[in-house]
Amino acid sequence: MPLNHSRRHFLRAALLSGGVLTAASLTPALLPLAVKAASTAEPLQQTRLFMGTVVTVSVVNPDADRAEAALERAFARGRELADVFTRFDAASPVGALNARGVLADAPPELTALLDHARRVGDLTGGAFDVTVLPLLRLLDERRNPTGSLHLAESELREALELVGAEHLDVGGGSLRFARSGMGLTLDGIAKGHIAECMSRELAAAGCPDHLVNAGGDMVARGRKAPGAPWRVAVEDPQKRGRYPQVVELPSGGAIATSGGYEIFYDAAQAHSHLVSPATGQSPALASVTVTAPDGLTADALATALSVMPPREALSLADSLPGCACCLLRRDGLVHTSGRWRGRTA
Repeated sequence: MPLNHSRRHFLRAALLSGGVLTAASLTPALLPLAVKAASTAEPLQQTRLFMGTVVTVSVVNPDADRAEAALERAFARGRELADVFTRFDAASPVGALNARGVLADAPPELTALLDHARRVGDLTGGAFDVTVLPLLRLLDERRNPTGSLHLAESELREALELVGAEHLDVGGGSLRFARSGMGLTLDGIAKGHIAECMSRELAAAGCPDHLVNAGGDMVARGRKAPGAPWRVAVEDPQKRGRYPQVVELPSGGAIATSGGYEIFYDAAQAHSHLVSPATGQSPALASVTVTAPDGLTADALATALSVMPPREALSLADSLPGCACCLLRRDGLVHTSGRWRGRTA
C-alpha cells in the first residue's frame, strides 16, 4: 500500500436489506451508511475521519444526552491513541522512533501495545511482526502498477535483515532499534486496539449496547435491539456482488478482515501491502476474517493468519479460546476453522 495510507485494508459498514453491517474494503472518501435497528429506536450513529480511515460508532441508548456524551468520550480517546500509534506523523512517538532509531520516555500506551504485539508474534511463530516497514518501503520504491515489479535478491535480503521484533529493544520506558534502517508500523494491530478502547469508554459511560467500526475493525457490545445481535457480512474480494459469509457477533466480540485484494504494487497483483516477515512475499489468499474476544486480537490475528500456510492458520485459530477464522481463496472457495459462527449469505 502507498505509505501515506494505512497498511491494513479498509472495511465499510453498509446497509443491507436484512440490517447487516458489511465488512468490505473502501477508500477513505466513502462513509458507512446508517444501520437501522430492528426496533422502534434506531441507534445513534456518528462518523469521524481519523487514523486515515472512516470511524463509525453506533450506540443504542434511549437517553440521547448520555449517548451523545459517551460518543464524544469514545472519539476523544480514539483520537488520543491514534496520535500515539501513527507512523505518518513525524512528531508522533512512532514517527520519531522511525526517524531517529531511538525514543526515550515512550508513552506507556505504546510500550503496552508493543508488548501485546510481541506476544502475538510469539504465538504465530513470527508471522506477525511490527518491524516489517523496511519491506513495505522497498515495495513502495519498486512499485510498478502497470507492469512487473522486480526485486533484486540482494535488496530483498537487505530489507529482511532489518525485520525482526527481537531487534527492537524495549526497556526502562525507552525504545531503540538494534539495527540502523529499521522501522516500526502498527498498522496491523492499532485500529483493532483503538476500537476496543473506544468500546470500553462507551461501556464506562453507561452505553453497553454499541458497535465501534474503526475502518473495518469492529467491536460489538450488547445488542442492536432486544434479541437482535450485531451482524457483519464479509464482502467478496472479487467484487461479484455477493457476501460469502454473514456473522452474528456475540456481545463482547470483535471481527477484523485482512486481505491483499485492494492495493497492489504490480499489474500481476503478486505483491500487495500484506507481506510475510520471513520472506517478504505476499499471501495467495484473497482475505482472512477473524473473530476474537477483543479488537486487538482480531486485528493482529487477521494480519498474521493471512501470511501463514492455510492449514496452520486454521489450526492456530482452533487452538485459541474464543477465536475463529474464515479464509477466502481467490477462486471463491471458503475454508473455516472449527468455531467459525458464520453462514452463507
